Amino acid sequence: MTSQTPAGRKPKVAILSRSFSKSAGGAENYAVNLAEQVAGEFEVHVFCERSDGSHPGICIHRMGRTIKRPRWIALWLFAWWSWRQTRQGFAIVHSHENTWHGNVQTAHVRPMRYSLFASTDNPFSKAMVYLKIFTSPRLLAHLWLESLRFRGGDKRLVLAVAPALGDIIASTYAVDTNRLRVVPPGIHLAGASDVGGSPALSKVDARKALGLPVEGWLLLLVGHNLEKKGLAAVLRSLPLLPADVFLLVVGGGAEQADTWRMRCAQLGLDRRVVFSGSLPDAAPAFVAADCLVHATLDDMFPLVVLEAMAASVPVVLSVAPYCLAAPLVQQASAAWMLQDPYSEQQIAHAVGALRADPGLRQAQITRATEFVQKYAWLQIGMQQAQWYRSLITAEGTHR
Repeated sequence: MTSQTPAGRKPKVAILSRSFSKSAGGAENYAVNLAEQVAGEFEVHVFCERSDGSHPGICIHRMGRTIKRPRWIALWLFAWWSWRQTRQGFAIVHSHENTWHGNVQTAHVRPMRYSLFASTDNPFSKAMVYLKIFTSPRLLAHLWLESLRFRGGDKRLVLAVAPALGDIIASTYAVDTNRLRVVPPGIHLAGASDVGGSPALSKVDARKALGLPVEGWLLLLVGHNLEKKGLAAVLRSLPLLPADVFLLVVGGGAEQADTWRMRCAQLGLDRRVVFSGSLPDAAPAFVAADCLVHATLDDMFPLVVLEAMAASVPVVLSVAPYCLAAPLVQQASAAWMLQDPYSEQQIAHAVGALRADPGLRQAQITRATEFVQKYAWLQIGMQQAQWYRSLITAEGTHR
């Protein structure tokens, strides 16, 4: 897999990401940004199924025709194809997917093995889980790939996007802490918001551009899987809030949006909820918003939270275990923490308190601005590059 780099030439790095696109989701956005950060020091090649454009300094290799269903076969096909493409000539192979190869593995979600067995508190429950696994080709394929991914000695580095996720991986697969690192998502602070300056777009203009009411208090919810991001509870909270509080939902496919629009109509909320779909640039949504409500039911380290903080938008966020990055945010008092993201009463109370108290709101924004400074992509990319160099040096030492 690895190769010795001739003097004067950049080391070659292969990055594996099935959807190499900033608009495909949080994990995909993470992979793109990290690749862009290390592209100056390394010769970066990305192996993907699909990508939405070109990236300076990055050579993109697309798999071509693929199958989408069943998903477990698609995962194995991509793992096999990327292994064939990267067996020789690369100093580093960095995978963001479940693969058996690659000396750097970034985990963006809880291991499936952990999710299956975390709630088994008696022998009968455990037996039923095993029965479910052994009768499901999908689960068998996922678990086999996952176990191969986390195996390896000192030459394989495992990266987790949140400290709590790293702990879960270490306990689930007995990964030695010497080869486990935490690499959170980052934010482009310059130009991302009004941090250190003024937004290019005013709140009124941003709302007009998005087709939103100019007056009133705007809640923002962003995500691809709207159910998982807590939209149901947020909708239930709206009738508990004043009539001038409305909601902008960014993300989710057209089918999701149609389903949720019907639910809003049934609840009598169709005039208080706007679905924008995916936006090529989400910055105007943050400028327009008064509060980000991220009542997530399952997240590791949501990038949207950092984006809101960088844009000086107060955040309402679920506690752990719903969001594994929540302890970091809570320690810094950088967001209003929801103890129960299913509770519309708690959501309404949080929004109402932030809306009614400008001092509370400004204090949270100030702490969030300080918090987000630690998550600049530039710093994270420099750390990632250092780990690449360490692995390359170790490989050279072992020859």
